[in-house]
Amino acid sequence: MSAARAGAIPANAFATRLLALAAILTLAVLSQLHGGGLYSARVLSALYGLVISGFFLALAYGALAAWRPFRSLHVVELAGDALLISGFVYCTGGARSIFGFLYLIWIVYAALTLGSRGAMSACSFATVALAVIAWGPLAGWFQPFTPEFAMGAHEAGTALGTHAAAFMAVALLARRLAVEVQVGRDELQELGELHRRIVDNVSSGLLTVTRAGAISSFNQESERITGFKASEVVGRPLAELFPTLGALDVVERMRRIQLEYRDRGGHTLHLGMSLSWLRNAAGENDGAILIFQDLTHLVEMEEQLRKSERLGAIGQLAAGLAHEIRNPLASLSGAVELLAADLPAADRHSQTLSQIVQRETARLNRLVTDFLTYARPAPGRSEAVPLRALFDELAELVARDASLGIRVDVAIPDSLEALGNGDQLRQVFWNLVRNAAESEPVDRTVRVRGSREDAWVHLEIEDRGCGMAPETLERIFEPFYTTKPKGTGLGLATVHRVVEAHGGRISLESELGRGTKVRVSLRAAP
Repeated sequence: MSAARAGAIPANAFATRLLALAAILTLAVLSQLHGGGLYSARVLSALYGLVISGFFLALAYGALAAWRPFRSLHVVELAGDALLISGFVYCTGGARSIFGFLYLIWIVYAALTLGSRGAMSACSFATVALAVIAWGPLAGWFQPFTPEFAMGAHEAGTALGTHAAAFMAVALLARRLAVEVQVGRDELQELGELHRRIVDNVSSGLLTVTRAGAISSFNQESERITGFKASEVVGRPLAELFPTLGALDVVERMRRIQLEYRDRGGHTLHLGMSLSWLRNAAGENDGAILIFQDLTHLVEMEEQLRKSERLGAIGQLAAGLAHEIRNPLASLSGAVELLAADLPAADRHSQTLSQIVQRETARLNRLVTDFLTYARPAPGRSEAVPLRALFDELAELVARDASLGIRVDVAIPDSLEALGNGDQLRQVFWNLVRNAAESEPVDRTVRVRGSREDAWVHLEIEDRGCGMAPETLERIFEPFYTTKPKGTGLGLATVHRVVEAHGGRISLESELGRGTKVRVSLRAAP
């Protein structure tokens, strides 16, 4: 009755059945007109009734397929078609009916839906059904539909033999066709699966867009980068996924672009994109393919490199300046001490001035020492530094400082160890913890978290304090840049230099009024 793919009801099955039923009705009407009243009113009524039944059967098949598809739905469909065809044949002349050819179409359909076994089973059923229709009246099982359709044994045997041979020939051909169709379908499925695997394993995000600008495909890397599933974006306009991208014609003029993108989790990414048009056989634009990569890590590395170069130049200047200051400073400090020793004890004014000079000289010496630490933060000795013990010690120091009134919440595994200089790392984390404490977090708690990933140790120091503005965050590691009234601006600059000297990385995330999170990555101890 209709053609379909094996294993699934075709989407246009209902329309195909309607066309088949319309063709049957048209054939019956033409036969009636050109045959001079070939069928009686009774036959025509039965014929029309069967056509209407076929229409309702098509509706039932479609409803079953849409409501709850199941594996044996084709068997139900073929059984209903067999009864309908047998009804057409019985009501319009039995073995001599012009609708006997419907069995041939039904056998082909059985082969395409159920394979070789379906073709042979359909052939057997059609032969048995036609034999019953032809020999039933002769054997007295039932009467012919109308008396004029009665036939003799010789005519019935000849018609049955002819039809059986035709059924067998068509079944064998349909069986061969079913095998070829199945092989082609398997190859097509394998090609489709290979294409899907290739696209999904591409290391770049890849999506295709229709000419109207709607997303038509979305690979796994695209899902990872954007945070959206393919089912959520396919069919939606490209401008909804990438609002800053603009229309396709704009991208076409630019070809390769780099833009900032905020993913589903709210993280800002730097994406590099390349667009190519998809052209049809006529050479016309039929959509586009957009390939994009997450360049955030590269952009951050470039920024860190530029910052390191800038800070390195300042460090060299600081080292030279510190050496030039330290030598005369030592002489000045020694001279003042000698002068103070020669001053009379009763000369209070001179003694006070001498103490001021010595105190400021000592402060200047500490500043020069900080200069040198910033300029030359080489790790020196390298050892396994137990981070849990280090932070527990820092937490105790902070707890004893009544001026801070802050608690340090440490969540670091006991076995977590970093490779580096213990004294320098202690100074780094002391600076970071104290800065977090001085930001006055709303819950009076500084949180320290630690974890290991492959050969790296990651530490996060987070507060929920005043936070920093973007312009402050941009310059926070520059020497002499500080937001504190009495700060020198060398604390975080030195922290940055020490972490870099250890081969590690440091980054900050901060928002005004929400707090700051510092992330330090160091090489793990083996």
